[in-house]
Amino acid sequence: MTVVSPRRPRNGPARAPVLLIGLLLVAGPSATGCVAEPSTAPATGVPTASVPAPGIPAPGVPTAATATFGGTDAAWIQLMIPMNEQALAALDLVPGRSTDEGVREAAGRIAAARRAELDELRRLRGRAGLPAVNEHEGHDLPGMVVPADLVALRSLRGPAFDRAIGQTLREHVEQGARLADAERANGSDAQTRGLAERVGRTRATELGWLAGAPATG
Repeated sequence: MTVVSPRRPRNGPARAPVLLIGLLLVAGPSATGCVAEPSTAPATGVPTASVPAPGIPAPGVPTAATATFGGTDAAWIQLMIPMNEQALAALDLVPGRSTDEGVREAAGRIAAARRAELDELRRLRGRAGLPAVNEHEGHDLPGMVVPADLVALRSLRGPAFDRAIGQTLREHVEQGARLADAERANGSDAQTRGLAERVGRTRATELGWLAGAPATG
C-alpha cells in the first residue's frame, strides 16, 4: 500500500477470495496447524515415540476444539490479525495530524472496531492452535498498511494527511469486506464464519463513514 500517490495495482478486487483461500490452504495441512493427519509408525514393532499421558492429545491429532477449523478459517484469521494491527498503527496517527472532524470521528470508530475484532481473532487463533506470529510480516498485500505507508503518513499534516489517511482506510476497509465475504462463503468453523459476517457488516458501515472523507487527486 502506498499512501501519497494513487495505489499501484496489486491483486485487485476480483482476486481477493483467491488471495484468502490460497494464502495458506495451498501450503497444505501443515499451514493450518489444525488439520494434520496422525503420523504412521513404521511396521517394525518398535515404538518410535513415547505414548502421551492420559488426557493429553497426541501430536498431530486434532482436538475437539481444533477439528472444526479448515485451511480457509486459518488463512483468514492469520491475515486479519496483522491487517487490523497495522491499520491501528495508522489510525493512531490521526489525532495529532488530522484537521478534518469527519476523518477524526470515523478513525476513532474504526479503531475501536479493530481492537474489538482483534480480541475475537486472537481468541480464535488460540482455539485453532495457530502460532502467535505474523505470517505476513513484510508482505505488501491489498488493504495492508506497511511500514512505508506509516513513514509517508508521518510526513503529512492537515488536508494532505486527511486525503492520504482517507485513501488508506478506504482500501483497508474494502479489502476487509472482500476477505470477510470469502471466509463466510468458504470457511468451515461456525464461530469464525460468524465473526466474518459481523466484520462484513462493520465494513459496510465504515464505508458509509468514509464516504465524506477527503479524496485524493
